[in-house]
Amino acid sequence: MTQDTTPAPTAAARSTLDRWLTMWNGDGALARQLCADDFRIHFAVTEADGSTPADDIRSAEDFVRYLAWWHGEHPGVVFTAVADAVDGDHGRLLWDMEVGDQVVGGVDVLDFDPDGRVRRVWSVGGQRSMRS
Repeated sequence: MTQDTTPAPTAAARSTLDRWLTMWNGDGALARQLCADDFRIHFAVTEADGSTPADDIRSAEDFVRYLAWWHGEHPGVVFTAVADAVDGDHGRLLWDMEVGDQVVGGVDVLDFDPDGRVRRVWSVGGQRSMRS
């Protein structure tokens, strides 16, 4: 019999993942609690003007400012969770983003630190709902 050596999901990582979209839905100050000291986020897309302002994020405070800016540029956006998983120090979140009648989806892949805070996140958005 082979013993499973996969780390059990941590309660702290689960709590962080459960609050990730709350942060994205307007409570940007949560980034101070959810993001590790060496936090980085990597988006696969650019802004409409071709810029990549998230590339400069190097701390939770930077992310708080970015989220405030982002919501100013994208008013009325609401994120909803479609599915998620936490496996030890890794997590995945499938999400939909809705504004008006438009719904698009995406996936975030997260690495957690030992305290369950997000160290790295890779975020990719698509052209249709993840519920499709």
